[in-house]
Amino acid sequence: MKKRLILLFCPMICGIAVSMLPNLIYQSAVSVNTVNPFTFTYQKTISYTGEVHALDEREIYLETAVIPSEVLVEPGDSVKKGALLATIDTKTTKSVLSQGISVADDVQASEKLLYEEYAKAYSLTQQEAAQVFRSYSEGAQQQTDGNAFVPAEIFSPIDGVVTQVHLSSGVLCTSNNAAIVVSSVQNSKITIHIKQSDIDGIHPGTPAIIQGDGLSGKTYQAVVRKIFPAAEKIYKGLQSETVVQTELSVLNADEDLKSGYSVEVILMPEEEKEYFTLPYEAICQDENNVEYVWVVQGGRAVQKNVVTGNELPNAVEIISGLSSSDQVILSPKQIRAGQLVLVQQEAFYD
Repeated sequence: MKKRLILLFCPMICGIAVSMLPNLIYQSAVSVNTVNPFTFTYQKTISYTGEVHALDEREIYLETAVIPSEVLVEPGDSVKKGALLATIDTKTTKSVLSQGISVADDVQASEKLLYEEYAKAYSLTQQEAAQVFRSYSEGAQQQTDGNAFVPAEIFSPIDGVVTQVHLSSGVLCTSNNAAIVVSSVQNSKITIHIKQSDIDGIHPGTPAIIQGDGLSGKTYQAVVRKIFPAAEKIYKGLQSETVVQTELSVLNADEDLKSGYSVEVILMPEEEKEYFTLPYEAICQDENNVEYVWVVQGGRAVQKNVVTGNELPNAVEIISGLSSSDQVILSPKQIRAGQLVLVQQEAFYD
């Protein structure tokens, strides 16, 4: 009887065990998400803030003080080469300057009084008036022709935009500053300061994109034109940073790219290229700093060593160790070699 019962129940027990085995195996497996190594196109860029300057800027200096009859331009005006910028009252200017007012410390009281009257009449400080007559006196010693120091007209030396005017009609204007400054709008440069850690790969000819506020949504093309030979330190609070001053030429500058603007400069030190990559969360590292990943082979976890390269914004370059068909486990935790794994989701990256 016992033998019959044993023979009857043994197959039943074995059948139940066999039917439960897949479930037991399933429960022992670790659920994972995987990704295949992928290739995408990327171009390395470095961003800096720069300042716009006119590449061709002409400062018109006069050899002596003058009294303009009429100033025909103001900052912001566009002018052509040879355009009339101002006319000078040469007769009044020579008459005023020919007074020969002394500015020495030991001048007589009457001379000082006359000097102060001219300063007041022509909206000058006493120091500016002193410079006016000093410049005229020095110039007169070199030239006997007064017209050489008092031009009748001032013309623009280039096509551009007037950026500074230090003349006023009917007012005695000193020669301390440039009378008028004209900047070319077609030839602009941008100055940036590149960190020492970023300077590798930057050279004359490196392309860049210029963008920023106030440019009507435009972007401009530029290239590095000059890298200064010596580095310098820039202090920010108590900390310093070593930088290299660099200039870029703007290839398609126009009137919207104004001198003095702050702009974003996006340097492109490398050409666009394709990279074979994995997400950062797939990469592991052992105590010897050897990098590896876990791949799924035959339903089990297998460790593979890899060699990584460039670190990109959302992925790391894989130089060797994998193929595009490998199923790589993302964010592997408590995975061991040979462990059963159950793939729940395969991730895809564009």
